[in-house]
Amino acid sequence: MDEMKKFIKITTKASNFMKKSIAEEGCFGVRIDVAPGGCQGLTYEFSFVKEINSSDLVLEEDGVTIYIAAHVVPFISGMTVDFISSPMGGNIVFENPNAKSRCGCGKSFCMDTDATCDRECCF
Repeated sequence: MDEMKKFIKITTKASNFMKKSIAEEGCFGVRIDVAPGGCQGLTYEFSFVKEINSSDLVLEEDGVTIYIAAHVVPFISGMTVDFISSPMGGNIVFENPNAKSRCGCGKSFCMDTDATCDRECCF
């Protein structure tokens, strides 16, 4: 688990949001994944874990269990997950040093500076 801390950092705000949400959802934790999609080619997926996938990597941080799809570690290594409050509630945000470009909302990104980021740049 200590090795996972090198891959991803969770801010206190994000951790507090996740703890509250996990309790409300009655689930095991949260999952961070990456899938093809969005305007930049790849999109972050943040979901609540109700069924454990044995292939996920598991990070325990500040009382939060975070499941990370093993195949996405190269895409998110060094990433910081934060929570930004707003009058409408708030959002999980991803600050990913590996992203070469990203959309305005921050949910979609691309890893290849030479790609047109047309959903085929990384997978």
